[in-house]
Amino acid sequence: MSRLPADDLQWALQRRLEDVFAKLGEKFGDLTGRIETEIHPEVSFDEVGGLKAAKEMLRGFARALTSPESYERWGISPPKGLLLYGPPGTGKSKLARALATAAGAIFYHVKLMNLTSKVGANTGELLQEILRIAGGEGKAVLFLDEAEALSLEHLLPPPAAREASARLVAALCEKLDAQRPGSRVLVVGATSRTDAIDAELVAPGRLDHLVEVPLPDAEAQREIMELIKARMERNAGRPLFEPIDYRKVLPVMGGMSGADISELLRRALEAKVHQSADGAEPGPVSTDDLLLSIDAYKRVRGVVEKIRYGQYL
Repeated sequence: MSRLPADDLQWALQRRLEDVFAKLGEKFGDLTGRIETEIHPEVSFDEVGGLKAAKEMLRGFARALTSPESYERWGISPPKGLLLYGPPGTGKSKLARALATAAGAIFYHVKLMNLTSKVGANTGELLQEILRIAGGEGKAVLFLDEAEALSLEHLLPPPAAREASARLVAALCEKLDAQRPGSRVLVVGATSRTDAIDAELVAPGRLDHLVEVPLPDAEAQREIMELIKARMERNAGRPLFEPIDYRKVLPVMGGMSGADISELLRRALEAKVHQSADGAEPGPVSTDDLLLSIDAYKRVRGVVEKIRYGQYL
């Protein structure tokens, strides 16, 4: 009996998962943009700047999927889940995807803020179904993005939110508790608001390994910027940046996350696009260009904060 090539097997699996989630959508509503799957994620830990301690921990957790028997040799079960916590934009989603890559696992990205807004009270039942599906398809990383959305405080007034959230979390915990040892499914939650996480979710045997994903220090910011610059230049197929004088740049980047750094580099390149459209022939992004981009981006962030707290409403 002939075996299908790997690409054909991946294509067949992708189609099967699409069909399964389409059928779930018939029951719960359209899940497009709320649940995404990657059969073969390709983000490596080497592409994640900084976060040395977090990356080291997650490399270890990959063993729960690749060699659960190594835990059994020591008389324990592999972990079922973990919680990544830290400020927005620090790379939690990218770390989870890199974990799936390292483990050769299917990556299920569940965008809980979008999902709960759509499904509401039925979210617990849907999450149980997703866990069941993931458990039937081999190694899996089930990523619960914005896990604070399980509190439902964005949908309901506080008393009703607490009651509905307790039922939702109980349904998810019930499925986690029933997960058999060695099932090769790792549930990874992520949050920037630990105060909104139900304590039951991080109880022993559930998402009980906590991994901090902090803002980068200056050296990590430099590493992140170099990685993003290299990726942008690969995409363009040519040099886009002059050598950056980090002695000038890093002191004015305090508190900036990886997402902030990516955005300010994009804006520096966007300025070159506008200059080209006006008939100029701009050179690569210089240190001075980058300083201007940082200054402009800081002003934009200030406006966003004022909008967020209602000062411009």
